[in-house]
Amino acid sequence: MHRNDAVDTITFYFESWVENDFSKFSRVIHEEAIVRECTGAIIEGRDELRKWFTQWNEDGNRVVHWIIEYIGFDKESVSAFVEWRFKCIFEGKEYEWNGASIVYFRDSLIVELNEYEMKQEKFFPYR
Repeated sequence: MHRNDAVDTITFYFESWVENDFSKFSRVIHEEAIVRECTGAIIEGRDELRKWFTQWNEDGNRVVHWIIEYIGFDKESVSAFVEWRFKCIFEGKEYEWNGASIVYFRDSLIVELNEYEMKQEKFFPYR
């Protein structure tokens, strides 16, 4: 796998959430994939991932935007790190934060994705 392939796969994954497009989502997720959300939730395997994606996007829930700021790629470990900005409506409430993900690939698909959250509001305690 090359860096451009990783960038395309990650971009496709993020777009699938913004577009609420399960067919797009399923084309980039390995059947044995595991996602560890920054909320603490762990979703593992194609069946759980399908259920998670479908249920998350019900009842007016939606990803407003998921903007990629930077993607780094390590060819040796076939992994990437992504810095991003995220905004969604979930259960009638708006949420927004910055984050990062570490993404591992197998067979050119996402096999593991670990998310980390950073608070949206920043401050400088020593200024």
